Amino acid sequence: MKDLLARLDNPRLNRLAFYALLASGAFIILLWSPNVLGRHINHVGRMIIYIVPWLMIWPVYYQKVITLKVLRAEILLIIAILILGIINTALSDNVSRTLPQMRMFLLTGILALWTAMFLFTGEPRRRLFDWFCGACLAIIVPVELIVRVWQGSQWSAMHSVFALNPIPLGTLIILLSSGLLPLLLSPTLRGKLAGGLLALLAGALIIRTGKRGTLMALAAMLLGWMLLRGRRLRYVAGALLLAAGLLLVTQGPRLVRHLNPDILPQFTILQRLELYPFALHVWRVHPIMGTGLRSFTQQQYLADYHQHITKLTQFPKMAAELHTFDNMYLTGFVELGTVMTLLYLGLVMLIVVRYYRALRRSPGATAVDWYRLFIILGFAVNSLVYDSLLFPPLNWLFHVQLGIMAGYYVAARAPAPAGAGLQLESAT
Repeated sequence: MKDLLARLDNPRLNRLAFYALLASGAFIILLWSPNVLGRHINHVGRMIIYIVPWLMIWPVYYQKVITLKVLRAEILLIIAILILGIINTALSDNVSRTLPQMRMFLLTGILALWTAMFLFTGEPRRRLFDWFCGACLAIIVPVELIVRVWQGSQWSAMHSVFALNPIPLGTLIILLSSGLLPLLLSPTLRGKLAGGLLALLAGALIIRTGKRGTLMALAAMLLGWMLLRGRRLRYVAGALLLAAGLLLVTQGPRLVRHLNPDILPQFTILQRLELYPFALHVWRVHPIMGTGLRSFTQQQYLADYHQHITKLTQFPKMAAELHTFDNMYLTGFVELGTVMTLLYLGLVMLIVVRYYRALRRSPGATAVDWYRLFIILGFAVNSLVYDSLLFPPLNWLFHVQLGIMAGYYVAARAPAPAGAGLQLESAT
């Protein structure tokens, strides 16, 4: 038995799989965009880059990839989501459009999570991933700022070099921000200065994008931090949340009535509000398995839809042309279906709750370990205003962060030697 377990935890193959995952991530984050190398690599080449890290964990862990006891619930949910993704594609209103989007979601997200939760069970690897995020951030932020200054008014407000448009760009910065903390908490003045400069540049870029969703995400992260930082700050955060809720309930309807659809920012708010009842209308037609991820068939559901915000006269045209619900949760329930979406949300909640409990029990939990919770919170809030998981860099980073959380839980159940991958003997 010991020989078998030693074979399963082959250190050389384990390290190779780990670096393959980082290499795949480097491509997805820095090179995937059509503005970089994306248009020069066909879908077969991209699929190989996405799937190789997952394939490489099989020679390391063999059947434990699907039978490991400590991760049994996560693995079963992942397998169910993969199967439902295939069914969703087969039943889609437009299979040819759903297939590439579902393939991207599953390969750059779900398989990345499956791979990461096996490979990230030691603190050195978590720290290396954070340095990897810092390096990506150090490339992305200056390039985006330089391009905006260089192009000036010629550079469209809806463009980004790495993330295609400013909304996912802000989320990309949030997901990579775990790379800032090792610098900001560095014992050396040089490290602190480098971290401070990078944080200032990242903040300047977020302000430059001018997207409310990103600012909402940062506010949620701040409130989340306050809730975890002692009694007094918890009371302040609770009071702020209560006040915001009361204002939304009492003043929200009045403010909506006064919004002018001829003013672009106000039109955007009205459009997003109308998408909620429209999403419910479409969901009632396909409540179980959905219409198919990115099937682009919203126009066929407009004929019998009774619009709620009547002054938004351009809504039918917008819904037919843009083919988006501008909300990842609506996209999930309408396009992926209720079953797949609930299983996916259950998987995310399972990992986050187990991670939080492991952190509370761990005396060695670091500031970066706690900060990972706020990254997930910020991402969840930002997903209210666009289809976040349909952008490969965000999809990969979000799921790898979840994989790190699952790996932390495994390590808490069965501590692994420094720098090692999953130690199956003690984990089962």
